[in-house]
Amino acid sequence: LDRMLLSYGITSVQDAGPDNGLDRWRTLGSIQDSGQLSCRVTMMAGASKLQELVSEGLTWHSGDGRLRLGHAKLMLTLTTGALHPNMEDLRDQVDQAHGMGFPVAIHAVEREAVEAAASVVSAGDRIEHCAECPAELVAQVRSTGATVVTQPGFLYWNGGRYIQRVDPELQPHLYPVGALHRAGVPLAFGSDSPVADPNPWPAIYGAVTRTTRDGTKFPPIAGRSATNQEVPVTAALRMQTIGGAHADGSGDRKGTISRGKLADLVLVDADPTEVEPDKLKDIRAVMTVIGGNVVWSNGL
Repeated sequence: LDRMLLSYGITSVQDAGPDNGLDRWRTLGSIQDSGQLSCRVTMMAGASKLQELVSEGLTWHSGDGRLRLGHAKLMLTLTTGALHPNMEDLRDQVDQAHGMGFPVAIHAVEREAVEAAASVVSAGDRIEHCAECPAELVAQVRSTGATVVTQPGFLYWNGGRYIQRVDPELQPHLYPVGALHRAGVPLAFGSDSPVADPNPWPAIYGAVTRTTRDGTKFPPIAGRSATNQEVPVTAALRMQTIGGAHADGSGDRKGTISRGKLADLVLVDADPTEVEPDKLKDIRAVMTVIGGNVVWSNGL
């Protein structure tokens, strides 16, 4: 796993497990201490595990430069046909996390879940996925000040299935990076690995082109230009880098190559601002650097 992440140029990861608690925290620390994991890790705290973490003196952003404690993770689903947890319980969980000093990150895929999440989050919080988000819901999400961490890589990896199975009227609003970006919503990209390959370049390609791996483009919103949900490559690069750092509250330490920040960077084999959009998915890492140290190289 470590070599794969480094070969993709990944220098930081966020563990979004909803059941993460003290045992997971200690395990991740041991793995890093053993040298088996080079990437910096932010571990989200399962909402049901906050008390055990706090009882050990851990708070949001506890840890060091290699392992930090992140947002409280809440799962909001429609698996049974109704929101789980219900709105009252969701508000209670959010209030409890905030009361213990943790911002929240709410898993919300379906439109109803996104709307519910948007009714309880605020600046500093996160909505994870935000997969189904029509235009009228974009404004509500924007009004919260929360960050959306979404997965345009799913448009590439799973897009063919979405086009076959998702209501055609909803397809233009799946992972609507363009609409969220234009509305001024803070955005970051996540891979949702191991559900999908963590390689960031198919995700950037998906955000820039809205094209599946079989070459099919997602339909635009009716009456809008064909590029209405696409974003410029420079914007996608920011979402993949500094966007992710801001999402976990570490944008002052990493996410850009800047004086005073951590020397975490990747050298790639092509300039993403110069290649044709169709070639973005084919970009490869040549060298990965963490803390100023070369931790991976393809040998060229």
